[in-house]
Amino acid sequence: MVHIKSVELSHFKSFGGTTNVPLLTGFTVISGPNGSGKSNILDALLFCLGLASSKGMRAERLPDLVNHNTVKQKGTSEVSVSVTFDLSDWEGDDFARMTGETVEESTEETEEESEEESGEESGVKRVQPHATDWTVTRRLRVTKGGNYASSYFINGEPCNAGELHEQLRRLRVYPEGYNVVLQGDVTRIIT
Repeated sequence: MVHIKSVELSHFKSFGGTTNVPLLTGFTVISGPNGSGKSNILDALLFCLGLASSKGMRAERLPDLVNHNTVKQKGTSEVSVSVTFDLSDWEGDDFARMTGETVEESTEETEEESEEESGEESGVKRVQPHATDWTVTRRLRVTKGGNYASSYFINGEPCNAGELHEQLRRLRVYPEGYNVVLQGDVTRIIT
């Protein structure tokens, strides 16, 4: 089973610098006083995994995710969140068989031939069945004028949101699924 190994936040909401939050196998509890940033860790996770709406991250617009101290210091500011998954227990071959995908253990073709056929660099965007770690990063650059651009990376290689979501589906990770209960959702559910 895939699990999140760590979340690294850089200038995200209440996290002014770079903070690495390790998430151990099993049951992890994040506790602290009100206003200490507990919910911001979940917001960062959803941001990185490409949640469609900033409202789910308790922000009016994406630039609101930038730490306020960072905005005051520079003309252009950048938010970065990386999520590292532990794939050591992932059964990629079983998932491929269930979905009808073909998984090849080894190939005889050269890297150039592979790139020509697939239209992308070999092994960059596709989750590999025998990988132990897989890292997704999302960066948001905001100019002083309020314009912004968001970019995604898989294992350090650029990708688009569609490619990211395709690979997350292969891992059965759904940022907008029922496994994520956002702040305020419990109240709406029980009333």
